[in-house]
Parts: sequence; C-alpha cells; structure tokens
Amino acid sequence: MSGVRQVYSLRRRLVGLLIAVVAVLWSLSAMVAFRTAHGEADELFDAQLVQVAETLLAIVAAGEPEHVAHEMAEHQHDYQLPVAFQAWQREETGEGWRLLVRSAEMPDVPATRGPGFDEHDQQGELWRFYTVDHDHSRYRVIVGQNHGARYRLAGEIALHLLAPILIGLPLIALGIWVVVGRALRPVDAVAAALGGLSPSHLTPVQIKGPVPAEIAPLVSSLDALVQRLGEALDNERRFTADAAHELRTPLAALKVQAQVAHRAADAGVRGHALAQVLSGVDRMTHLVEQLLTLARLDPDAALADGPRVDMVELSRSICSALAPQALRRQQSLSLDAQGMLQVLGNRWWLEVLLRNLVDNALRYTPEGGAVHVTVDVEGRRLKVADDGPGIEPALRDKMLTRFARGSDEDAEGCGLGLSIVARIVRILGARLSFGPGLVRKDGGEGLAIVVVFPAAAESSGEGREPQQEPGDAST
Repeated sequence: MSGVRQVYSLRRRLVGLLIAVVAVLWSLSAMVAFRTAHGEADELFDAQLVQVAETLLAIVAAGEPEHVAHEMAEHQHDYQLPVAFQAWQREETGEGWRLLVRSAEMPDVPATRGPGFDEHDQQGELWRFYTVDHDHSRYRVIVGQNHGARYRLAGEIALHLLAPILIGLPLIALGIWVVVGRALRPVDAVAAALGGLSPSHLTPVQIKGPVPAEIAPLVSSLDALVQRLGEALDNERRFTADAAHELRTPLAALKVQAQVAHRAADAGVRGHALAQVLSGVDRMTHLVEQLLTLARLDPDAALADGPRVDMVELSRSICSALAPQALRRQQSLSLDAQGMLQVLGNRWWLEVLLRNLVDNALRYTPEGGAVHVTVDVEGRRLKVADDGPGIEPALRDKMLTRFARGSDEDAEGCGLGLSIVARIVRILGARLSFGPGLVRKDGGEGLAIVVVFPAAAESSGEGREPQQEPGDAST
C-alpha cells in the first residue's frame, strides 16, 4: 500500500549484524586455531618418535635387543598413538642389515633408507617414520606412526581446544543482545518522553542521564520542533482570544446603535445611529478582512518562491488606489519612485505589504496631514513616511504584534496592519525598521517605516525575523 511506512527493529538489526560479524571472525579464528593446533600436535608426535627411537637405540646398543619388545609393550600405553619399530644391525661385511627385532606392523625390510624423518606408503596407507643410527656402533632403530591416525588424533586435539569457543558463541550472542538493548534505552526514553507530551503543555524532551552523541542531534531537533510547535499553538491561542475580544467589542457597539435606531422617534437621531451602524460595519469588514489575511499568511511558508515583482510599478498602483481615501481626509499622498526595483516574491503578498503600510499611515495621520512613499532602487528600499503622531520607541516592538495599537486608541484600524507587514517581511527575508518621518507644523516628527528587500540570491524565505536597519530606531 502506497504511503505505508516500513518499520524494522533497530535492536534486532544491530544484534544480527554484530553476531554475523562475530561469527565470521570466530570462523576465521577457528580455522587459524585448528591449523595451529594441528601443527602443534604434529610436532608433539614427531618429538614422541624421536624420544622412542633414542630410547630403543640405547637399549639395542647396550646389547639387549631382546628387551626392546618388552620395553615397548610396557610403555606403549603411555602414548596417545601407538609406535611401530624396527631394530637393525649392520653386517660384518658392511653390505647389509640384519633385523634384530620388530613390531607386528613393520615389514621384514628396512622401512627407510637413511636417518631422519620420512613419509611414504606402507600397505596402502601413509606412514611417518623416524630413523636414528648409533654413533659408535652398527645399530639402527626405525620407528613409525600411521599418518591417518596422527591426523585424526591431531584433529581431536584441535577440536578440544575449539570447544570452549564454540560453546561461548551463543553466550556472546546473548551478551550482544543485552548490551545493545541497554545501549538503545535512550532511544526508548526519547520515544516515551515524546509520547508523554501534552498538546496543552509542550516542553523540551526530558530523559534521565546523559544523552548519547549519536542521538543528541535528534533530541536537539525534536526540542526545536517542540519549541516551534509550542510557540505556534501559543500564538494561535492568543490570536483566537484576541480576535474574539476584538470582534465582541464592535458587535456590542453595533447592537447598541441598532437598538438606538430602532427606538428613536426622531429622524435625526435615527439617522445618526444608522450612520454609526454603517461605520461599525465598515470597521468590522476591515477587521474580518485583516483576520483572514493574517490567517492565510500563517500556514504559507513558501511565499518567496514566486516571480519577480516591480515595486515601482506596484507602488504607483497602490498609491492610485488609495488616493481617494487620502482625498476624503484632505491628506497629501505622494510617491517618489523612478526606474525599476525587481523583488522576488508573490505579487499579491507584496500588494498586501505595501497597501497595509500606506493604509496604516493614512489612518493614523490626522486630517490635512501628509504621507510620502519612496522607492529607492539602488538601496532596494521601500519607505513610507508620514507626519502623524508617530510611535514611541518603547512601543515599537509591541506594534509588530497582533491587535497592537499606538497611543491613539481612537484612530481607525484593528491593530493587525503592522503584524501582517512584519509577517510578510519575515517570509521574504527582508529587513524592517522604524525611523523619523515627515516634519509636522509643530516641529515634531512623524514615523517612517523602511523595508529593505534582499537581492534575489539572498532571499532565504521563512524563518527570518524583521531586522533593524543600521542607524534607525530600534524595533
């Protein structure tokens, strides 16, 4: 089924891989140990042949060859592998050998031609022989062992040495299972901590003890995600509460004015009340439009991935659209924009940004005031300045939040304009700052809001905060 996530046990995979590696290494070690043990057994058997040959030679040289068979019969049980033997004496003429004594396994002819070790077939089987001559006499002793019996016995010795390792392999696997399980406990702890988080109270992941370096980046990323999610939920709760409050107040005012109009007998009073109702409806419409705009901004994280928009042309369009609003209040709305300023972004959101800046300036500037819009192509700046009451530096951070208003609480607006502007600026990776505006007749200064757009290669999209422009007042 498409989209189904495949799940596997990390513990089982690690244990399986570790056991496989251990088994391969164990097999190689066993092969080396077997060959080494086999070689050691061969050397031990060769030493046994040399010892037996020298003992028999001493007996024969002492002139007691009849005691050889008795000596071998008496001590044969001391050896793990039976030893066959021959004892020879050189003829007086020096041309041949005379057999003195031999074991049943040995033939009547010399088994070898000269001193030292030798291997050859005898009666269809491979044998290993050792021959030694007496230095001061004419005696020779030949001893031998069946090579197949030697090989089987050497294999048994090697297997006895490897048996503890073979028995220990299951114990190693059990130990690996336990150790891997203990090593993966922090992963289980992280999963348990995440499962125990409450949507109403999101906190960083809490696990007891130190965090392994391998999962520390995962825990840090989860903490960052939880923090962002918590902030988003807090913002939504605050937005819902503030929106409910902001909607409740104008609705109550509308109800009061409607009741006045309904009960008024005088046409003038009724007309005034209805005018207030219409004004309240306009304000409610503006509030709902701003709320919808802000709601659409929040989930959209890729607004900067749009076409290039000419801010000069856009500024002319917005100023033309808002000119009637300025004329109604006898305000001066001017524009200084020459050339072309290409900005990478969604045209609709750039319209929202510019419209909110100009509309906000017109709403908070008294009748007869002035609003001046400047587009600086070289500096990639958009500046909206007015000669209104301005915003105190201490309140400027607050003005970028939702439902915040300046000192003039009676001015038109719902406190969402600058919040929407700040959000769009953050999405576009631009910089927002406050500065001195136009000079009023009383000598004071209004407010200017400056937005500096990044070059196309510098646009980083969602996640950047509105930044302060050097030299301007703190935001």
